[in-house]
Amino acid sequence: MPAVADHVIGGWQLSIINSALSAPPVNLRAWNGSVPAAFQTNGNLAEWRGGEAFRPNISGPVKNENWTTDTYFNTANVTLPTDPSHPFGNAGRNIVRALPLNTLDLGIFKNFRLPRESMKLQFRSEMFNALNHTNFTAPNGDRAAAGFGTIRGTYAARQVQFALKFLF
Repeated sequence: MPAVADHVIGGWQLSIINSALSAPPVNLRAWNGSVPAAFQTNGNLAEWRGGEAFRPNISGPVKNENWTTDTYFNTANVTLPTDPSHPFGNAGRNIVRALPLNTLDLGIFKNFRLPRESMKLQFRSEMFNALNHTNFTAPNGDRAAAGFGTIRGTYAARQVQFALKFLF
């Protein structure tokens, strides 16, 4: 190939990484933090320190079919326990799932040969979440919180970086 055409057309590299992760489980909680005094059984310890895992009562489907970021859960079907003699609710562990995560990362590289054979210059462009697909974080699973069932975050949007690399 002629030198001018080689500088324009030759030396390109492409890399693609597609990440598709299944939806993580959401553990519904009845109270996150301060448990009402009538429901306490062991001094309000944190769950990871041996405390209880207070869960709500479920009376129907938890996830809304036509959800929005404000109504991911069907709040009418998830209620707080009301009887202190049965404080733990009937919700199982990890019974609902958040949304899956899908990203496409793209790398485009161009190698330029320099006059000395042992030297090269490489231009790199890398795009993370190249298609700028919105990936939502998990919804709030604390039934006692005002924001129960809402999604208030996303993972990173498209990020682009450029680099110039000198190889010798």
